[in-house]
Amino acid sequence: MTFIGKLLSYLNLILGLGILAWSTSEFALRPGWFEPIPERIEKGNDPVNFAMIKDEAESLARSANLASGIWGDNLKTLQASEKRRNDRRKELDRRLAWTKKGNPGDKAGAAFYNPLYEKDEAGKDTSYLDLTALGQPVIGPDARPLRGVDTLMTGFTDDVKEVERLALLNAKHRDAVLDLNQKVLVDDARLAAMIAVREAVQAELFHLATFEVNVYETRATVFRRQRQLSQRLTELGGAN
Repeated sequence: MTFIGKLLSYLNLILGLGILAWSTSEFALRPGWFEPIPERIEKGNDPVNFAMIKDEAESLARSANLASGIWGDNLKTLQASEKRRNDRRKELDRRLAWTKKGNPGDKAGAAFYNPLYEKDEAGKDTSYLDLTALGQPVIGPDARPLRGVDTLMTGFTDDVKEVERLALLNAKHRDAVLDLNQKVLVDDARLAAMIAVREAVQAELFHLATFEVNVYETRATVFRRQRQLSQRLTELGGAN
């Protein structure tokens, strides 16, 4: 028991001496905590004191305040930008709906408008569309404002149906024309036959008319010759 007590005493003495040496070195090598900030710091030295810590804390506080102010301004800018984006998105969605159904507020039913751009501080056009105003309506090939896609598709479908109806009606009329052409050909053949018959009858009539004239002329000549002969016989004293 005496040996263990002595051993512990020696260990306590050695530990105490070690703590004393450490404390002495720490006190001797302690930084100048309460010294002012040195005007010049030599290369390789890193002095630390309360004044430097305070100055650094104040500098960091100022930087934090400045960063906080910048953050607040940027937050306001971000919120304004998000509000502008949401408003523009709503307007773009509304105009996108116009491309299908047309602008309900436009009497002509226009769906597409020429773009207008926002102005910068110098009054020049930017790359941002001005969604607060409408440009002139886009004119279609029919010299009317171009309407929505659904409206045009409905009109196109109606036009296709009308074209199909007219095509069927045209085919029906073509068939009727073909029938009429056949009838015309038959009537032309009949007319040609009638004309041939008429021309033959007219030729025969002309021949008969000429023959009748010749008969009358011949008869008159015979009668005239008979009278001459009778008169001559009378002059000669012959009997009648």
